[in-house]
Amino acid sequence: MLQPLLLKATGSGYELVSGERRLRASQLAGLSDVPAILINPEDEKGSLTIALVENVQRADLGAIELARAYRQLQEQFEVTQEEIASTVGKSRPHVANTLRLLDLPEEIQEAVNEGTITAGHARALLMAPPEVRDLLFRRMIKDGISVRQAEKAASRLKPVVKAVGREEDASAGDPDLDHMLNEMTKGLESALGRKCIIKRTAKGSGKVTLEFYSDSDLRGLVEKICRK
Repeated sequence: MLQPLLLKATGSGYELVSGERRLRASQLAGLSDVPAILINPEDEKGSLTIALVENVQRADLGAIELARAYRQLQEQFEVTQEEIASTVGKSRPHVANTLRLLDLPEEIQEAVNEGTITAGHARALLMAPPEVRDLLFRRMIKDGISVRQAEKAASRLKPVVKAVGREEDASAGDPDLDHMLNEMTKGLESALGRKCIIKRTAKGSGKVTLEFYSDSDLRGLVEKICRK
């Protein structure tokens, strides 16, 4: 074994801090003795940091697993992103961008874990306005768009203000935004059983218009919306 195991003493023996795969490989190889280093049992932060550094170097460590490891170190020991970056040998923007993946809904995080979408797709979702991320995510799954295509779509979905300062219909001439608004419109019409019109300005504001056909239909519509 080229790299020793890291252990810390406990009341009943020793606890493995890092090197689980090396330990299992040694057991499979029939080794009775392996090199190990005993670290300070009181230094919990040091133990976790060492384990984190070793985990970061694993080729098979997923982006969400890495983000959760950073978050654990950040919350448990109140360290800054700069301190984490220095400890694991990464840049602060890398740490910040990795942590941002945890801002995505659990469903999207699990999709990254399972390999349904890549971390690059997830970062593209972070570029899009929160209100359209789910629709862009569904499009990734359904159409299998590339990371570059996802980034382009997310960029187009950002509110754009023309140089003249005039608000315009944000969907004009933008196929990606047209697609998103159409999907939203269909979803509302299906859920509420009526004609729906969504108008969105370049600043991202706008209005949703719903038709109703009688006083009783209006009451039913209001009750349905309130229930949701």
